[in-house]
Amino acid sequence: MLDLIRKLRDKWNNWTGDRELEFAIRRHLSANGHFGGTAKLQNVKLAAVQRPGWLQVYRFDAIAKVNDQSQDDEADHPPRYVQLYGLVREDVRHDMTTIRTFEDPEHRRELFAQWSDDLIQLRGGRALS
Repeated sequence: MLDLIRKLRDKWNNWTGDRELEFAIRRHLSANGHFGGTAKLQNVKLAAVQRPGWLQVYRFDAIAKVNDQSQDDEADHPPRYVQLYGLVREDVRHDMTTIRTFEDPEHRRELFAQWSDDLIQLRGGRALS
């Protein structure tokens, strides 16, 4: 029974809830040297918002396979996966979505501090913890 509850909790935590946002993240990963279609997205959460909600900042984590085109024979080289830490900034007024990913969570925290300046940060300002 506990296993079922854990699986449901994990599924809920990793559920994006926004199909367009999920596709935008996957396109960004694919355009930046990863296999975005098979990436495992985790912890996609709203982190900051500006009233009345036109400007939103989301955080996410991803485990993505690196698309290394230089490898001639994949049998000689095992696939390489990376843990990525990302931010999405959506401005609905201007129909702009900006996505950035980092391999170091500290870089994401720095960008989050810039993007969330003067915004309401969810979870008491600990949106990236």
